[in-house]
Amino acid sequence: MSAMCVEQTLIDVTTHRLTRSVTMCAAFIGGPLLSIAAIANNHPGKIGVMVLSFTATLLTFMTLSLASKRGIGAGDVRLAAVLAMFLGYLGAQYVVQGLALGFILGGVVALLLLIRRKANRNTRIAFGPYLAAGAVVTVISQSL
Repeated sequence: MSAMCVEQTLIDVTTHRLTRSVTMCAAFIGGPLLSIAAIANNHPGKIGVMVLSFTATLLTFMTLSLASKRGIGAGDVRLAAVLAMFLGYLGAQYVVQGLALGFILGGVVALLLLIRRKANRNTRIAFGPYLAAGAVVTVISQSL
C-alpha cells in the first residue's frame, strides 16, 4: 500500500491525475494477498470487512464525485476504494479514520493556500496525496 501511495502522490502532484494501472495493480495483488493473510491468521471475517469497505467507499466517493462537479475525479474514487480495502483489513474504524484524515489534511492545506492567497476557489488541488497520507498515517499510528 505504501509504495502505491508514494507513486500515486508523485504522479498526482505533477499531473493532477491518478494512474489507473497503479491503483488497480495494488487492488488485484493486495486484495488476494490480504485475503490469504486473513485466512492464514484464522480471521476470515476480515475479508468481508475489506469487501464491504471497498464497496461502501466506492459508492460514497462516486456520489461525491458526481455532486462535486469535477472536484473529486475518477482517480480519487478508485484510490479511496482501494485504500479502504487495505484499511478494512485492520478494521472498519480504520477506514473511517484514514479517509477522514485525508479529507482533513486536504482541507487544511486548501484553507492555508486560500489564506496565503496562493489559491482561489477555482484552483485545482490534487486530492490523492491527502487520501494517501491519511491512510499511511492511520496504518502507522495503528501499529504503534
